[in-house]
Amino acid sequence: MNDAQNWQKDTPNKLTIPRNLIWGGAIAAIVIAFVVFLLIFMSSSETPTAFLAKWKNTLESGDIKKYDALWIKSERLRSDRGYPNTAKLLRDNIRLEVNLEGGSQPYQIPRYPNRYRIEAILVTAHLPDGPQQQLRNLVIEKKGLVQQRWKIAQDDIVGEDYIATVPTDITSQQPDRVNQSNSPVAPLVLAWKSALERQDSTAYTDLWDKSARKKRTSSFRRALGLISQAHVIDLQDAIYSRVPTHRNRHIVDGIRVTLQSNGDIIETQNRTLTIEKKGFFRRKWQLINDQVSEISGAIVLEQTQQPVGANTVSGDESGGTFDGNAPLDTQLKARQILGKWQAAWEGKDLNTYMSIYSDEALITRVTVRGGVEKPVYLNKKQLRASMKRLNSLYGDIQVDISNLQVNGDRAVADVTFLQKFTGTPASGTRPAYSDYGTKRLNMMIDPTDGHWRIYAETWSRYEDVPEYPKM
Repeated sequence: MNDAQNWQKDTPNKLTIPRNLIWGGAIAAIVIAFVVFLLIFMSSSETPTAFLAKWKNTLESGDIKKYDALWIKSERLRSDRGYPNTAKLLRDNIRLEVNLEGGSQPYQIPRYPNRYRIEAILVTAHLPDGPQQQLRNLVIEKKGLVQQRWKIAQDDIVGEDYIATVPTDITSQQPDRVNQSNSPVAPLVLAWKSALERQDSTAYTDLWDKSARKKRTSSFRRALGLISQAHVIDLQDAIYSRVPTHRNRHIVDGIRVTLQSNGDIIETQNRTLTIEKKGFFRRKWQLINDQVSEISGAIVLEQTQQPVGANTVSGDESGGTFDGNAPLDTQLKARQILGKWQAAWEGKDLNTYMSIYSDEALITRVTVRGGVEKPVYLNKKQLRASMKRLNSLYGDIQVDISNLQVNGDRAVADVTFLQKFTGTPASGTRPAYSDYGTKRLNMMIDPTDGHWRIYAETWSRYEDVPEYPKM
């Protein structure tokens, strides 16, 4: 008995957990479960398209409080995000009408997975002196720590931070188009035309308001950078409009400018001038913006004056028709970019070739070793090194393009075609390597400068090649 009693006495008591720890753990588990519930079930499933419909309904309702709630608060407080223009219209009880059909599809902005851009949304403002139209560019972003929702990061009217208005009734604008001298800004427009045609950078700079040159540096520098080219300016179809919400501000749109070099056409542009009366003691009309927009129709003119394939993909090479659902302007622009890409590759012009790719471009290439395909993924820096090595391998490069198809909208193009590559070494006359396959290029307007660039490239072999051993 003594041994049994001693054993029981030496055995440690059963471990007991304090009641407060049990309750604390239970509460912590409940809190964690609640947070997970919020993250999973309360995160917004709203699509960018659905948010567009909400934005449209809010503008048409005229409720400025609802419009404020759609914004990222920090972006709404910034004057360069476009909020003040729309807020003023809503406060003045101006009825707005939104047409989403003509705008581009929402597309993701590179490097920002939660940010989308929609361009060229038509909005009609019913002002006291008649309906006026404007094009909006909208940037939306998914924000929120627990519950993420789409919010507006930018709601800008095309042409910087002013209302670019064009009457819906074209006939009412005819007198201004015919009698341009009736506009008080006509003398400045003629001085602008003279400065560009004389390629006088000093005279052109003097036409600008100093503060506007700083505020719209990109527009000013781009126009100034083009001044070394010969300008042919046509004011015949220019439209002179006064901005209703700014008594001393006018817009001159529809100015056709053709750039030439040694008699050859480089490109044709549409220029939009914004002119305002500036100054404290001595007020005078000055430029506050000179917007440059390329006209894709210029490609057709270039094709009639240059050998086929010189700087564009011809209709014959692409099957003779415009295949795909992209608008005509996008079809023409994609062909122009593809022609430039093709010519730079064949001419081994590495700098021009690389300038067509976005800094964020992702390239998928297939190398052939022993008849086995091996995909390789490259960024832009690696692509440059690969192309530099390729150029050193072959003295002559040929890139044949056929069955071109372009799908997309005004801001995005999905380009697919059949490509045959042939490389001939400098020391011989027979090809050393050839392959044939399907290539797909995803082109998009670069939001930093407005130029079309390649954001993604994929390549898949169409036949079991190579015809010749690869060097």
